Amino acid sequence: MLFVVGRILVAMSIAGGLALAPPAAAQSDAPVTVADIERASTFYPANVRKLVRNAAPVPNWIGASDYFWYRHEGEGGVRFVTVNAATGKAEPAFDHARVAAMLSRELGRAVVPGQLPFGSIRYSADLKTISFTVAKQTFACNRAATNCRTEAAAAPDPASVASPDGRQVLFERDHNLWLRETATGAERALTRDGSADFPYRYTAFKTTYVEERRGEAVPVYPGATWSPDGRYILAIRTDDRGVKTAPYVTEFLPPDAPRPIAHQMPMPTPADAPEKRYALVLIDLQDGGSVTVDGGALGINDYAPYWALVGEPGWDMADNALYLATSTRDSRALGLVAIDLDTGKSRTVVEERDAQFLNLNPFDYHVPNVRLLAKRGEILWWSQRSGWGHLYRYDAKTGALKNAVTTGDWSVFDIVRVDEAAGLVYFTAGGREAGRNPYYRHLYRVALDGGAPQLLTPEDADHSFTNYPARGLNGHWDTPASRVSPSGRYLVDTYSTIATPPVTVIRAADGRLVAKLVEADASALRATGWTPPERLVAKSADGKHDIYGVLLKPTNFDPARRYPVIEQIYAGPQVSFAPQGFTDALAGRAAYMQALAELGFVIVVQDGRGTPRRSRDFHMSPMADEDSIALSDHVAGIRAAARSRPYMDLDRVGITGISFGGYASARAMFLFPDFYKAAVSIAGPHDYRTMISSISLERFFGVPGEAGDTYTRVDNLHLAGRLQGKLMLVTGDIDQNVPLNQTVALSDALIKAGKEFDLVLVPNAAHDVGYHPYVARRLAGYFLRHLKGQEPLVPFAQPSK
Repeated sequence: MLFVVGRILVAMSIAGGLALAPPAAAQSDAPVTVADIERASTFYPANVRKLVRNAAPVPNWIGASDYFWYRHEGEGGVRFVTVNAATGKAEPAFDHARVAAMLSRELGRAVVPGQLPFGSIRYSADLKTISFTVAKQTFACNRAATNCRTEAAAAPDPASVASPDGRQVLFERDHNLWLRETATGAERALTRDGSADFPYRYTAFKTTYVEERRGEAVPVYPGATWSPDGRYILAIRTDDRGVKTAPYVTEFLPPDAPRPIAHQMPMPTPADAPEKRYALVLIDLQDGGSVTVDGGALGINDYAPYWALVGEPGWDMADNALYLATSTRDSRALGLVAIDLDTGKSRTVVEERDAQFLNLNPFDYHVPNVRLLAKRGEILWWSQRSGWGHLYRYDAKTGALKNAVTTGDWSVFDIVRVDEAAGLVYFTAGGREAGRNPYYRHLYRVALDGGAPQLLTPEDADHSFTNYPARGLNGHWDTPASRVSPSGRYLVDTYSTIATPPVTVIRAADGRLVAKLVEADASALRATGWTPPERLVAKSADGKHDIYGVLLKPTNFDPARRYPVIEQIYAGPQVSFAPQGFTDALAGRAAYMQALAELGFVIVVQDGRGTPRRSRDFHMSPMADEDSIALSDHVAGIRAAARSRPYMDLDRVGITGISFGGYASARAMFLFPDFYKAAVSIAGPHDYRTMISSISLERFFGVPGEAGDTYTRVDNLHLAGRLQGKLMLVTGDIDQNVPLNQTVALSDALIKAGKEFDLVLVPNAAHDVGYHPYVARRLAGYFLRHLKGQEPLVPFAQPSK
């Protein structure tokens, strides 16, 4: 087995391990051994997920019924189980043994019942037949699997959008929109005026140009959506006329060509972006006409084009209107307009302004908390105008505010469902229940005319209700799971804490417990010696807020020892980051952190001011300072934790993060050089002036020339001369989210400042470079060298293939 070889360091043998000249504070550290590395491997992402069964069962609702199926993880593997939500009764979805025997015959290889080669099934309308796809064939069987038939699997087209009745699909060709008849395959051009610099396409989130060219990622869907009756198409055009081009990303080692391939494309930066980059067009399939959508006084900027694709607030076909959220470039003003479907003209319904950026959901990447209640002629609108995120009800015709639906010093997170007939809205929120973690999601319902919300999920835990859009941020289809039955009568609720494994139950819509579905089995995880992370709560640096985080320790933790500390950070204004549920600290964004702890570190993850899901003051207070993401809160949180934990060695603190966390970890080294001694900054945007202009730039930092020299204040380049500790920059050469030029720019600033640093460039790695096994290995080695003065005997993380 071959391992990728990193740089070779001259070292001497100490007590059976390799060590560099260690810092004085590290003299008492036990050397890292092969056993430590092997124990750490238990917690690599691919391994640790096998140690907890049924951690996140997903309900797949069957048609419009109150039945669902899910994948149950047991001793013998995975089984498909069908559940009646009304009673909680569960039964096998089909005869797994017979299906396995049938597939063994058809595929010519052994298939076992617990490892069937498909991950999803489809039910017939009468629930008597299931179908699934294996090796480009669709198999349809009765549930007893005594009668099965095969047919060629219809090739999915991820780059198309199906009409509501499924009879047509919409796709892009040669910069224009086309229609294809599903039954016959007949195609016709829907538009003819699209061009290379003004296509019918939405590019703000497109980050897979290279992968699509290589066939490693499916093409993105066109920037378009259908009206509910299938008559209209709302399309987005990206206006690149006059926009300067640049080699946005270069494939230095393309797998299919002997020479590098530079992708030359329009690349507007905040300083030279056009005033209006996106245009919305309404196409009427009934008469073939089209009109340009009037974005009203604010325009269709920032997230507004994406919100239009997500489908909120929605269409009112009876009133011949489309309701759209609007925004200025800097998101200091948001609005809602009603668009006349015949003329494209807008009527302002709601408008809101503030000195700092506005949201429609505390998580930028979730579906906006705006709903058109067409039958009631009303609008639901989320706002932080009271200082907290709440729902407000407006008259859709007049724009008059009817009432605040929710109030109080707590925050609404996501609208989950609206029952117009009953006059109820279901939503998640945090911080309402006294004495509980304000980041825990609880599900509530409340009358649209206001009143006291009813808590539907009483357990003091994080409940996994969320509202991710089906149309993903990168232009691909995602598969969000609804935890509410199509009828709205039942809920599937999975809840956990960082210390208690997930429990999944079925509830009625009024919160009444119907049945316990399954408890997660974490016995294999606990058998490793793992103990849950500790919850951290400390005061923010300004003393006004509680900040929350977690602390991870090695499984062989010894309280008599002194451990260097490593913080994993994100700190972006768009999401909160610290783990809340049981598996959050083991995989996903916290991948490799427990494994890193096994090498003799204490790991800290926390959310300071500047991050969402709390009050508006908490979210916005640091934005105008040099410490614009409140890194001082992170220092304060670690210091507070160490006051009652003498094993934390604050003379040896490191920090690491990916993407915005890469920005934050480098900035922490510059702003707090006496505290953070080493950092691994991965895929960080260090100079926002030279990032491609899209969302998450002007909304956070303003439009250049309108808000002072914010971009200079927030870049990392002008701080490079403050570096004192050890800094390693990591990037992938085909990163299309935070391109290579960002790391090059900071490298140049460090070189001009005469600073020594390390640089790791991973060929053919994209924005997920931080999860690359080689990067995990280099990260571990960097902190071992510079916080413990040691070298691992064998490589950390998986071998290179």
